[in-house]
Amino acid sequence: MKKIQKYGKEQPQGKQERVEKVKLLLLYRIYSNLYSSLLLTAQVLKTGRISFFQLSMGLLLRCCFTDCLFALYILRAGKKRAYEELDLRTIEYANSMLERKEVYRDQMKSTRKIFDGAFIDHLWELTMEDKFLGLLTLEDNLEELTVKKQSKQQLKDEGFSRVKSITTKDVANFLIRIPELEKVATRLYHYYKYFSQYEHFSENGQGDVLAALEKDGNDNIHLPSAIKSLSAGVEIVMNKRGK
Repeated sequence: MKKIQKYGKEQPQGKQERVEKVKLLLLYRIYSNLYSSLLLTAQVLKTGRISFFQLSMGLLLRCCFTDCLFALYILRAGKKRAYEELDLRTIEYANSMLERKEVYRDQMKSTRKIFDGAFIDHLWELTMEDKFLGLLTLEDNLEELTVKKQSKQQLKDEGFSRVKSITTKDVANFLIRIPELEKVATRLYHYYKYFSQYEHFSENGQGDVLAALEKDGNDNIHLPSAIKSLSAGVEIVMNKRGK
């Protein structure tokens, strides 16, 4: 964590090349999630209740491994491929935002001011246009302003080679084919898969969280090894620049 913090302070201020900027954002996310995990660890030591905090820690660490793999990917994929991937993820994020209008309505209500529903919808659409100009199609039918999602055909027409962002598995497969990254990418992906069990619920268990319910209170993972693997990946990210 201290190395990430030091690295961030050493970076030049002002406008940065896109991949380098995203790399810093990903490192910041990793730092934030590790810091949160550290706070949870302190509570574990204080209360002795591993099983109570383990699920949350697993979800935070899963995000760290995902971000580290993606940072390595955009650094080695080449700018054209990396930029397209970043564009796709921005479009997917914008599309996802279109389905969150109810949250926006609640946010407006939290201001304790009374707004007409139609007015709130109009503000929402203007906000989307302001944040994602060029990614969304705005259509005025003389009755209301409608924000439309980017379709797969639109993406193809705009020259995208893919219509969906790359999966973490495909990211790992790409990195594993690079000799000097094979070992670290393999370990990062395996830990990502392990902690992914914490995200997906099953009535028969939540990853290995149930292992913490045993009398010894320990998961069957060696956490220092997981952090060491993450550290190795982060070191490479900090020492690499995009092609």
